Amino acid sequence: MHSLEPAVTGLRRALAIGLAAALLGVAPAWAEQAPEIPRFSTAQAGGPPPGWQHNPLASFKGNTEYKLVAEEGTVVLRATSRNAASYLGLHTSFDPHRFSVLAWRWKIVQGIPDADTGDRRKEDAPARLMVSFDGDTSKLSLRDRATASTARTISGQALPYAELMYIWGSKVGVDSITTSTHTSRIKMIAVATDESGVGRWHNYTRNLVEDYKRAFGEEPGNVTAIEIMTDTDNTGGSAEALYGDISVQPKP
Repeated sequence: MHSLEPAVTGLRRALAIGLAAALLGVAPAWAEQAPEIPRFSTAQAGGPPPGWQHNPLASFKGNTEYKLVAEEGTVVLRATSRNAASYLGLHTSFDPHRFSVLAWRWKIVQGIPDADTGDRRKEDAPARLMVSFDGDTSKLSLRDRATASTARTISGQALPYAELMYIWGSKVGVDSITTSTHTSRIKMIAVATDESGVGRWHNYTRNLVEDYKRAFGEEPGNVTAIEIMTDTDNTGGSAEALYGDISVQPKP
């Protein structure tokens, strides 16, 4: 019987810590689990990525093809777009103040020389990683509400309260922020631009809270979705990108 005493004592201590943390409004260490984002690297090549949903941007636009492929011994997501625009989405829910570090990698195989991030008629990107945020929609302007209503009618999908787009930009500066010409609730942050670095893997780490505050001038609400898109519908061109695993981690 004495051999059980250490285990029982340890269990009591853990429960006591958990209760104290709950009373103080602090999550215990074992509750600090990062949001789960399905990894491409652990899936099987040859099909769509499990856990991600394909969403057309509009019924009259062609679809970008998203497929898992083997690249240098690792399974990654390949996006191929030819005069097309559709995206992969993942519903989630987490507090970016608790999990603020977003990390990913991608490789541009074929860029879009004619694209221009600041020109509505040419606003395409070979790679985008988009993060949607919840918020008080009653604060939206009449124009943004009208845009959201139109988007729902065209795509069948509701626009988020706010969205950060990390993009491979065109004709803008690195780390610049461009407001979408369609709505002020979408801000595009260029983590790379134009043809520099095409054909190589690039790793990125961003702070969601800092980027959101810089883009929107307010504190972010909960993250509601993470999405990937490679699009060429505005230029009518072609693009190809490879996406590696995406992760969200606690703030340092």
